[in-house]
Order: sequence, then C-alpha cells, then structure tokens
Amino acid sequence: MKLKFSTGHVSVRLTVNQMQQLVDDGSLNATIPLAGGALNGVISLVDEAVTNMQFDANSSTIGFVFPRDAVQKELAKPTRNGIGGYFDDGVFSLAIDIHDVRDKARKAK
Repeated sequence: MKLKFSTGHVSVRLTVNQMQQLVDDGSLNATIPLAGGALNGVISLVDEAVTNMQFDANSSTIGFVFPRDAVQKELAKPTRNGIGGYFDDGVFSLAIDIHDVRDKARKAK
C-alpha cells in the first residue's frame, strides 16, 4: 500500500495482488513506517454505494471505505485515476499502481 498526500488529495495505490486480496477478503491493512512512529492504513469494502475517509490521530490510523462493486470493476479493468470520494477539503482515491499493471502485462506476454 502506498499513500500519497497532497493539498486537497489523498491517494492510495495498491499492487494488483493487494487489490485482489482486498476484493477477496473485504479489507486490507498495512502499517507504513515513519520516522518516529507508523501510520496504519485500513481499507474496507461495503455492499453499498458509499465512500468515506477518516483519520484517527489517537491511533495514527487512516481508514477508507469503498463500494465492493466499484473496487471489483477497478480490479477487472484498472483506470489511471481509480475510484474516489470527497471529504471537506478535497478528494481521496484508490487505484492500482499503473507500474504494477504494466509489469504484469509484460510478464504475461
């Protein structure tokens, strides 16, 4: 799991295998080591058309919720921008790392 933060945008990038694991299990957790601590990332799938992002400063956890069907469609046919949602000051998104998609395509030839 790769997280990227910029003004008004939080993006999550997964490998093809991580996205498949997310679809299979319904959730994906990762701990990202940082200087002086760690950030916990949690992605959960729901059966409704709901997207959500929440940060819990007490546990250093950033959580994302995405609709299961949208994630399954993204896995089947990855797009550059992925799927996303809105929060007060911007947008958040989930996508497959395009470099990983290209690597998988090269290996399949």
